[in-house]
Amino acid sequence: MLSRLNGRLGFFIRNFGTASSKVSLPEKVRTLEKFAFKHFSHTINEVNGGLEDVLNKKVTLNGWINGSPRKMSKNLVFAAFRDFNGDFTQITAKGESVSQLLRTLKPEDALSVTGTVTVRKQKTDDQFKQWELVLEDLEVLNYSNEKASQLDSLKATPSQYPPEYRYLQLRQPFYQNALKMRSKAASIARSVFQSMNFTEIETPMLFKSTPEGAKEFLVPTRREGFFYALPQSPQQYKQILMASGFKGYYQIAKCFRDEDLRADRQPEFTQIDMEMSFAKSEDVQYVIQKLLTQIWNGVRHLPFYRIDPANEYAIVELKPGESFPKVNYMEALTSYGIDKPDLRATLSFKDISSFFGSQPLKRSDFPVIEACVLKNALNLVVKSPRNLFDKTNYSMRTPYIFKILCEDDLYRWFSKLPVDLVDADSASQLNRYLNLSVGDIVAVSDRSEIPYESPTPLGRFRQLAMQEYPTSWRRKVAGATEQPTQNDIFVASWLVNFPLFSPSEGDSIDGYPVYDFSNLESTHHPFTMVKLEDYDYLASNPLKAKGDHYDLVVNGVEVGGGSRRVHDAELQKFIFSNILKIDNYMGLFGHLLHALSSGCPPHAGLAIGFDRMCSMLLGSPTIRDVVAFPKTQAGTDPVVESPSTVPEKTLQTYHIGVKK
Repeated sequence: MLSRLNGRLGFFIRNFGTASSKVSLPEKVRTLEKFAFKHFSHTINEVNGGLEDVLNKKVTLNGWINGSPRKMSKNLVFAAFRDFNGDFTQITAKGESVSQLLRTLKPEDALSVTGTVTVRKQKTDDQFKQWELVLEDLEVLNYSNEKASQLDSLKATPSQYPPEYRYLQLRQPFYQNALKMRSKAASIARSVFQSMNFTEIETPMLFKSTPEGAKEFLVPTRREGFFYALPQSPQQYKQILMASGFKGYYQIAKCFRDEDLRADRQPEFTQIDMEMSFAKSEDVQYVIQKLLTQIWNGVRHLPFYRIDPANEYAIVELKPGESFPKVNYMEALTSYGIDKPDLRATLSFKDISSFFGSQPLKRSDFPVIEACVLKNALNLVVKSPRNLFDKTNYSMRTPYIFKILCEDDLYRWFSKLPVDLVDADSASQLNRYLNLSVGDIVAVSDRSEIPYESPTPLGRFRQLAMQEYPTSWRRKVAGATEQPTQNDIFVASWLVNFPLFSPSEGDSIDGYPVYDFSNLESTHHPFTMVKLEDYDYLASNPLKAKGDHYDLVVNGVEVGGGSRRVHDAELQKFIFSNILKIDNYMGLFGHLLHALSSGCPPHAGLAIGFDRMCSMLLGSPTIRDVVAFPKTQAGTDPVVESPSTVPEKTLQTYHIGVKK
């Protein structure tokens, strides 16, 4: 094994390495001292928790210098010390030799320190506990370079570390916490699945290219013209596992999509993936509710909330027969303008089309005119909420937005719309219908009867309003003597009854999407089962068919999505051929169709975006904080400088070349 490894390493260096100057063997004694060190006897947290037991006793700690040492006199030097758990204490050198060594050290030098735990004088602004370690021995296990010292000032703002020094950034308590929290969430997930007799199964990373929506990463082979594709999800393999006789499958899976990156996306990401045979949608939802409830309780010690009939928060208690509330797709789009609504705010929309005689604002295929009112918004903040009016915050058209600054504005705001009210009386009727008054902001926009936009322009306005006014129009927890902070409120719901198919979307015109209704796409993926009551629509009008799909939405974030699957091979063929017009479906999906036709049982499943869920648990707006080595928005890893070029000779092995 070792000889094979050395051979491969030699091949790599010969083909990919570059010439470097020769390096001398380091001095033996000093180098070996770095490897023969005293192992820690305690952590700082253990000393904090059992101070009475170790006071005036000798302990050994392993960790780093945190900041530059402070020389108080010739033989008295203090330094902040951070152990591998991110906890801090003070180390004090009083002897001549150890003081001389400590004062020469730099931030982030790795140490093993041995000394006596001693009570220290308290200072009200001191960051440390009530003890210090008076050093008897100090071993330098590795010196940090100049860059680590130069970046030491960034510890107060750790998000500012240059991305190529991610390993220094990860030493900071926030990031240590983030990745340990992620690890704990994964551990709880495995425990829940194991307790319910699921089997953890790893599916292959080298898959084949199939049309599942996003662009794929292709992997060349030495067989000319043949490529693997990295999986966008384990979807097809897990369905084949259901055909293989497993009752329940799960894995924490790596997935890959070659698409534009945002704060909540990475080209490689992690899913908690699961599938159940002989199961319906409700069975999957029960498992996922139990899973999420235990993760939230185990990591944050917090419950989930639902909206009660009085429009207040109520804690979700998952008793038998109970579930997270369900929200219909059409209700979500018409009330909140998005298929993943944040239900923490009471803001919703009203259809005002009738006040304009059902005239469209601009386009006849977008006939619905709706409004959203921000009550008392102009009196809630000192500065103007500019983000609401900034056109760059809207991907499509911008809503018409009006400030009601005075009584006159109540009777002229609508005159700035491109359509007229049906009559003079409609003005006061419209204001009463909207409960509009001075100090409000009102936004108006249009949408299609069946909205395929998500978010709609007004849905985006609602998102921006919640960001601009983070504490306004919020519900209260029913019966609570003390209201929790907004950061501790998590409202969960199932989004259901999505359209099974959607028209393909072309380039927009004047901020309006252009749809090709002759070319249909799966709203989620082509393996989703139709709602049983809509089966006939598959032949007569596929756009009317609703899918047996369910998205788990928490605070406006799609945490996961799943569906009941098509386990009938003939029905799956019909969808491929007649609706999605996939010509070579046997070549692309024959493996799955053969498995389905071999007595595959009914099955359903779901995948949770693990990175996104962890960023939510952390309270971070970006998944970069919970990924150890995230890619940049350009898709690069600055730490290892990937992707990299490959020599032409190597490319020839795979029968490919770089187009000049």
